[in-house]
Amino acid sequence: MKRKALALIFALLVSLVVGVQPAKSSSKTIIVPDNYPTIQAAIDNAAEGDTIFVKKGVYVENPVVNKSVSLVGEDRDSTVIDVTAGLKIQKDNVTITRFTIYDGWQGIAILSANYCNISRNKITNATYGIVLVGSKDNSITGNILQSIGLSAAIQLSYSDNNLVNNNYIDSCTEGIQLRLGSSNNIVKENIITNCQDVAVRLLGGYSPPRWYDPSSNTIMRNNISNSGCGTTVYGSNKNIISNNNYVNNAIQFSANEDYLLAWGYNVSINTIKENYWSDYNGTDADGDGIGDTPHILYENNMDHYPLMKPADIPELPNGAGENGTDETEPFPTLLVVAVVTTVVTVVAVILLVYFKKRKQ
Repeated sequence: MKRKALALIFALLVSLVVGVQPAKSSSKTIIVPDNYPTIQAAIDNAAEGDTIFVKKGVYVENPVVNKSVSLVGEDRDSTVIDVTAGLKIQKDNVTITRFTIYDGWQGIAILSANYCNISRNKITNATYGIVLVGSKDNSITGNILQSIGLSAAIQLSYSDNNLVNNNYIDSCTEGIQLRLGSSNNIVKENIITNCQDVAVRLLGGYSPPRWYDPSSNTIMRNNISNSGCGTTVYGSNKNIISNNNYVNNAIQFSANEDYLLAWGYNVSINTIKENYWSDYNGTDADGDGIGDTPHILYENNMDHYPLMKPADIPELPNGAGENGTDETEPFPTLLVVAVVTTVVTVVAVILLVYFKKRKQ
C-alpha cells in the first residue's frame, strides 16, 4: 500500500510539472558569456525562438541577427555593445532590449525584417541611430538616443505600419525621419529636443520610375523643442500632424517645396490641427482652449485649431528612465515559483490524506 501511494505521488508530481511548462517548451535560454563568449557565437548556436541573455560587460562586436531570437541585456547601462558597423537584424520576430550600443556607423539596422521589438535600449555616439529599410509592423519603443551625428536618430525608408513610441531623442542632428514612401506609421509620445537640424522630417523622393512620398502617417502627442526646425514636409501627403507641442524651435514648421513644384509636382497636402505652438499669439475669447484664429506656419500650411496650452505629454517616456526597467522579467521566475508552490501544496495534501488513512 505504501509503495502504491508513493508511486501515485510521484506520478502526480510529474504530471504537474509537465502540465505547467510554457507552450514553447523546445525553446531555451543561452547565457553570454557563460555558454558562449560573444553575442554572435550565441546567435550562431541558437535555434528559432531562443532567448539570449547577455550579462553585464562590454562586448566589442557587430552582431548580425539572422534568426528569430530575443536578445536581452542584464542591465541597460552596464550591458554594452561597442560596435563599428552596428547591430543588424535580418529576420522577422526579433527582440532587442536593455542594451547600450555606441560608437558605430549604425546603432541598430532592421533590414527587410518585420514584427521586431526594439525597446529600452540606449544608443549614443553613432552616425545613425535606429534604421529601418523595407520593414513593417515593428515596434520602436522606450529607447534613448543621444548624440547621433550625421542623420536621424530614427530613420524609416520604404517601411510601413511601424510604431515609434515613447522614445527620448536628445542632441542629435535629426530626430525622426520618415522618407521614401514610408506610410501608415505612428509616431507618438516621443520627446525630441535639441536637434541641430530637424526634429521630425517627412521627406519624399524620386526613385525610377516614380515619386515615393511618405503618406498617411500619424504624428501625434510628441514634445518637439529647442531644435533648428520642428517639422519639415517635402513631397509628403495625407499625413496627420496633431496634438504635438512645438516649443522654442528656431523654425517651428517648414514646407519649402519650390524645387519640387518646379519639376511639375503638386504642393503637399496634410492635416495639421490642434498643436501647441509657443510662438502663437492668438486669443481664445470663448475659452475652449482653441485659438480663435489659425496659426500660419508656412505658405499653404496652417493649423486651423491651435492649442492655447501645451498638450499633457510626459517629460520622460515610459520605459526610457533609469535603467529602462519595467515589470517584465527576462527569465520566468514567477512561473518557477508558481510551479514549486503548487507542487509543495499538492504533496502536503496527498501525504496528509495518506497518513490519516494509515492511522485508521
